[in-house]
Amino acid sequence: MARIVSPEAIASYPHLFEPRPNMSTGAPEYSVSLVFEPGADLSEMKKLALETAKEKFGSKTESMIKSGTLRMPFRDGSEKYGEGFTYMNVKAKSAPGIVSRFAGPDGKPQKIEDPSEIYAGVRLRASLSAYAYDVSGNRGVAFGLNNVQKLRDGERIDGRMAAESEFDALESADTSGTELDELLS
Repeated sequence: MARIVSPEAIASYPHLFEPRPNMSTGAPEYSVSLVFEPGADLSEMKKLALETAKEKFGSKTESMIKSGTLRMPFRDGSEKYGEGFTYMNVKAKSAPGIVSRFAGPDGKPQKIEDPSEIYAGVRLRASLSAYAYDVSGNRGVAFGLNNVQKLRDGERIDGRMAAESEFDALESADTSGTELDELLS
């Protein structure tokens, strides 16, 4: 399987720290939808997907794509994400490695172990492996998820707000007052 690193994408539906059951098989898997903004250069990924399809399906590949009997991994995201967006779902049976863009003491990217760092809207790139499938009448090409690198924070796209942004403080956290002493006695 050939590996490739995606261009920058927006994470949607990230399940990278805890596996979720696959809707078809029930088997646990890690997954994320990679959402690419209009103008993202997907040419190398598309080239790899086509090469992978041709290895599996041979000379009939292009006619299968045109007829819709061969699914490619790139989806029109206009309805879900906005005009010109493209997305693809990627998954893995084993947990992907997740790193930051910043170097650790050894000079390699720092590992990210806090699930709150990866959310719907974070900007990342992913190491992917292209593979072709032909299962129960479903034929196509998909990308398996290897590893993820967080590039930067982004605007949340799941509508969720941080608790500190949603509420006002009702009291001071000053614990030196007599009110606290009275409550504790």
